[in-house]
Amino acid sequence: MSVISRTKSIMLLFALVAALAACSNGGNNNNAAAPMTPVDPVDPVDPVDPVDPVDPGEVIAIDDSDAAFCDLLDTAKCLLPFPSNFFTRESDTTDNGLLVHFQPEAMPVNKSGVVVDPAEWNRNDGFSPGTVMITQVPGLDMEMTGAPRLIDLSDSRQENSPIVVVNATSGERQLIWSELDANAVETDEMSLLIRVAKNLQEGQRYIVALRNMKNAAGETIAPSELFRAYRDDITTDSDAAEARRPAMEDIFSALADAGIARDDLYLAWDFTVSSTRSLSERILHMRDTAFAALAGGAPEFTIDSVEDLSMTDPNWGRRIRGTITIPNFMNSDDAGPGSSLFYEDDGDSLPDRMNGDNTTVQPFICNISNQSLDNMTGPAAGTTRVYLYGHGLLGSRDQSTNGAHQGTLSNVHNLMNCAMDFIGMAESDVGNAISILQGTGVFASLPDRTQQGFIGWMYLAELLRHPSGFSTHDAFQVDGESVYDGSRVYYYGNSEGGILGGALVATAPNIHSGVLGVPGMNYSLLLRRSVDFDLYATFMKPAFPDILDQTILLSLYQMLWDRGENNGYANHLVSDPLPNTPAKNVLLQVAFGDHQVTHTSAEIMARTFKIPLHQPALVEGRHHDINPHVEQMAISTYPHMGSALIYFDGGPGPNDVWDDTGTHVPPIVNLPPRTGNDPHERPRRDPGAMAQISAFMSPENTIINVCGPGPCLVDGWDGVLE
Repeated sequence: MSVISRTKSIMLLFALVAALAACSNGGNNNNAAAPMTPVDPVDPVDPVDPVDPVDPGEVIAIDDSDAAFCDLLDTAKCLLPFPSNFFTRESDTTDNGLLVHFQPEAMPVNKSGVVVDPAEWNRNDGFSPGTVMITQVPGLDMEMTGAPRLIDLSDSRQENSPIVVVNATSGERQLIWSELDANAVETDEMSLLIRVAKNLQEGQRYIVALRNMKNAAGETIAPSELFRAYRDDITTDSDAAEARRPAMEDIFSALADAGIARDDLYLAWDFTVSSTRSLSERILHMRDTAFAALAGGAPEFTIDSVEDLSMTDPNWGRRIRGTITIPNFMNSDDAGPGSSLFYEDDGDSLPDRMNGDNTTVQPFICNISNQSLDNMTGPAAGTTRVYLYGHGLLGSRDQSTNGAHQGTLSNVHNLMNCAMDFIGMAESDVGNAISILQGTGVFASLPDRTQQGFIGWMYLAELLRHPSGFSTHDAFQVDGESVYDGSRVYYYGNSEGGILGGALVATAPNIHSGVLGVPGMNYSLLLRRSVDFDLYATFMKPAFPDILDQTILLSLYQMLWDRGENNGYANHLVSDPLPNTPAKNVLLQVAFGDHQVTHTSAEIMARTFKIPLHQPALVEGRHHDINPHVEQMAISTYPHMGSALIYFDGGPGPNDVWDDTGTHVPPIVNLPPRTGNDPHERPRRDPGAMAQISAFMSPENTIINVCGPGPCLVDGWDGVLE
């Protein structure tokens, strides 16, 4: 060692001693020289590199000022990502151990400052079985990412699919597609929508995982700082964020069990679907209470008018109008538009009747065909079959009188129909619907009144079925004999009647089966893909000008809408029936390319029901999916007994007798078809479809082939693509 090095070593040693002395003196420096303790000289040693101090690691700063009511995983909107178990709390009163827990600060606010009240949502123990999953991924390019889309549903089953939804318990991947909201123009309003192609199971927990999200340049999009903290196990400075870490670790663990590593995740979150009881307990309680009140008898009814049409109408022979007295579960005596279910403060959270016995009246109409009346003079007397007819969007019972389809169907096939308004979504509810869209009405009033209306339809079916019902009144008789056979009551509805009708059939104890014409389910999916929403969107957009707010709001509405339309009952209509309800069969007659009710929704229904479809369903190459009818079965033989989906296609023209534009393949994004001819009414007017309806209205629910070996083509199309 050189003299210079030795000298430096001695100096370092003395400096260390001085520092230690300073520390022993409390670290104070009073500008006085500290006494130096002499030390024995030691042999100096080579200096060692100083050890770096222990690095506490990266700490990510999180703004958690809204953490008490907002999910911080996606800060684009308070309720994103949606739906999420973040917005639930534990409960010992529900079947899945949860209750939804939205706080007012999290809910959408209209332009006038009116906040959507979360009270009715917080009765649910989970989210919709057909829910759309919403989040925002800034800069996302669907093509570069390889996201599964409607054009090929099978992509969502691929091992490397960048967007997956898995059952948290089984790890099973769900059949889904994803799309960017085509209604958004501004970047900050754009959202990624993930939709299920088959409804989820009630009461089950699901995990949404996004990985390897790419922008237009093919670059991987970085996750939010909070999600990076969870994914990469980095500490944050937020107690609220850290409190959620165990739940996030549980998500990562479940994804790992499903073969999805955490390293390349952009975002992951979980949610729980409402239990069967939460979805259906209100209507089932109302139904059971209403039928118990009958004590085995028939409902009370009045006949207000009987009109003889036999000399003036080629199809209808007699029209009967009247009212039925029905138990009233609403909070107004007339169960009028805008009223909601009445809940006594008895702790059971189920609807009650005011004063325990409140009733209301609901009008009905029945239409008897000329053939039914003519048959009364021969051996076919009294054989007329009877069905309930469900009207279209915000319509009325008078749609049952349409001669072009209901009149022809009934007169040709010896049928009689009866109808009521689908209150809640009837002509009388238009004003309330507008108030709801403007954010000034109470959305729960819509499905609440719809459920009250279902009780009226069930009472109508009971009057047709019961030996002391309509058949005893001379309005339904010829020479003292009933014109109809009430041993079975069927249902047939179109459009809205096909959307609400499945829920009615699924819950009614006295409706044998149902034909759902141009049907769908899940209004949060249907509305943006329907030209019918154009008018109603003009009321919603000024009140909620932000497109992302509208998207979230429609998804919130669906959580309550499930109580009054097919979406909430789809898992129990054909199989696994609800308590005290027989299993039913349904015939879905679907118009391909429908401008008003997207046929995509009918396919979701068929997958959920697990029912087959007529194949070939469409001319090859006509379907928007390059692998059409994913996870759908084909009818093997005819006649088919049971349930099925039948497509009817007017084709692309020019042989279309309606006009020369034909029906075009609809867009795959969440916009309505706007070109070509709207085929919405074609199935109901087609003679073959009518024959199929008639055959289905039988004890065995027989489905006949009216299409031959090819697809069902209507109105002159020869099946040749131009």
